Parts: sequence; structure tokens; C-alpha cells
Amino acid sequence: MNKENIIKSTILAAFLLLFLLGSRFQSEASKVVCIEEKCEKPHDHGELSFHEAFPVDHHDKFALATVKTSANFWVANATGMTFALVIAGAGLSLVLSYKKVSSFLEHRGMKGAALGSIIGMPLNMCANCSAVASVGINSSSGSAESTLGIILGGTLFNFIGIATMFTLFDPAVVVSRIVFSLLMILLVIPLVSRNLPTRQQPVVKDSLMNAISCYFPEKTFLQTVGKALEDWLMLTGNLAVKLLPLMLIGTVLVALVRVMFPNDVLEVIGTYNSLIVIVIISFIGTCLSIPVLFEILLGTVLLQLGFSNGAIAAMLFTAPSYGIFTMILTREKLGGYRLPFILIATTFLFGIGTGLLADFLTSYL
Repeated sequence: MNKENIIKSTILAAFLLLFLLGSRFQSEASKVVCIEEKCEKPHDHGELSFHEAFPVDHHDKFALATVKTSANFWVANATGMTFALVIAGAGLSLVLSYKKVSSFLEHRGMKGAALGSIIGMPLNMCANCSAVASVGINSSSGSAESTLGIILGGTLFNFIGIATMFTLFDPAVVVSRIVFSLLMILLVIPLVSRNLPTRQQPVVKDSLMNAISCYFPEKTFLQTVGKALEDWLMLTGNLAVKLLPLMLIGTVLVALVRVMFPNDVLEVIGTYNSLIVIVIISFIGTCLSIPVLFEILLGTVLLQLGFSNGAIAAMLFTAPSYGIFTMILTREKLGGYRLPFILIATTFLFGIGTGLLADFLTSYL
């Protein structure tokens, strides 16, 4: 590894460490406090049981409620998505300079999905932010399996989230979530990705890719640092231009779903037949795309409304998984809408399966 790659690796590690220590762990800790109903301002909690920057009132018209909800989701995701772009730019500049990293991300099948999920786990990002980082890092090459593995590994195997779930919900709920998360990553991703070519159409243009050196002559230390920072800035800016419009569209679509299914509607749904409830909650969760650990907040809402373990498990699996937001961001990487729609349909069906398994295990765990 030459000096440029060492410096780029250091930049990437520094951004990730700053994100985890300065934002992610603190954010997750505050959410856990709210989940445990120890928050200092519980009266400020909105429909999603978190502090809304723009409170949505029951009297707000549909359009206004959608705008407010979009803004709330954007504010809640702002730090994570900003760091996702920064980390993606740093990661992509390293991939373009260091062939060993690039080849690591090109593994196919179950191995590619598993390795991707291992990379995604320590990111502690929601699907929104994970998709930005994963698509960015894998935009020059990288397999579909590693791209999807990074996204779902970070969202479905957040260790802080899983530990918190065990303290709040029936073990049957958490075990079901883990089982179907493993099936999604290790079986579904390789199965649906097997007909895709190894290299997908890159998100950023080849002309910019060519501006990033695959080998930079080792001159002075300051020159090498300057070149590494220049690569990072160019790629971060280009990714932002490409992905920010898609992120805005995804946020608005997710807000529309949430406005159509406020808590009072959820309360009515809870009176239906148990199987129908699981199907409806799986559909709602699949359409949502939420900030990190918000699936637990939604799970506690359902728990407080008297929903069964099956419905709670369905929400815990589907809400953080592959959905509308991730579909919009990964469409180009995955060669069109066919594979994203298959993944969304699978998320919905697996949500139902998670719910049914949780109801079955409730009698035994």
C-alpha cells in the first residue's frame, strides 16, 4: 500500500470514528432514553414518538402534514445522510486507488452478501444513510450482493438495536426478526442478484473516475495528502449532486405513507383479524423508510396500542429493511426497477413470515 492509500484509509477511518463517537452513539443513546419513557420532554413527542422539529397536528391538511412529515424525516436523517455522503466519497476514492479494496467488494453470491453485511454492521446507519454510503462506495464497481449486504447489514443487525429490543419486547419478536434478517441477507440477496453482471453501470461518470489516480507517484507527504483530499472532495461533491435529488424524492414518498397511516388509523387496524393485522403492518412497514432505531419506536407504539407480538415483529423487520427510499437510490446500481421491486415484495412477504413466526414462538419462548 503506497502513501496515498494509507492517507485515504486514514481519512475514511477518521470520518467513521467521528460519526460514531460524535453523532451515532449519542443519537442512539437518546433514542433509547425516549423508548424507555425517561425522556425529559415526552410532551414534545409526535406521531413517531420522537421530537418533531415541525409538529404534525391532527387538524393539518394532507398537503401540509406531508410537508411537515418530510421535513421531520429530513431533519432526523440530516446528520446521518451528510456523513453517509462524506464517508461514501472517502470510501470511493480509496476503492479507485487501492485494487484490493475494490476486489473485496466484488465478491458474488452468499460470500459477497455476508462480507457486505459485515462492513455495514459497524456503520450503525439506517437504510436511508446506508444506501447513500453503499451506493457511493460501490459506484465504480462492487457487486450487487455487497451493495445490498452493506445496506441490510447495518439496518437489520444494529447490535445496539437488537440489545434494546430484548429489553422491550417478547423474545419471540426479536428471535423472529433475527431469523428472517439472516434469510434476507444470506439467501434472498444472492438468489435475486445472481443474474446481474459483476460490474453495474456506475453512479458517477467515467470521466470523473479517470481523474482519480489508481496510482499516485509518491512525492512529498503534503503533496500526497493534497491529492487524497482532492479526490475525496471531487467524489463527495459529485455523489451529492447525483444522490441528493433522489434522497429528497424518497423522503417525500415515505412521508406520504406515514401521513396516510397515522397512529389513530393504526389503532383501528389493531382490532382486525390477527393475520390481516400482520399483513397490513407489513405493508406499512415496507413502505416506510425510517431513521436508525425508529423501528423500535414504532414497535413500542404498537405495543402500547395493544398489538400482538406478530404485528410488532412485522414492523421491526419491514420498517428498517429494503423499501421505497432504498429502491430509488439503488435502482441504477441494480440495473433498473425489476430487482428493487422483487426485494420490496420479498421484504413485505418476509414481514408477514416474521409476524407469523413470532406469534408461533410466543407460546414457547
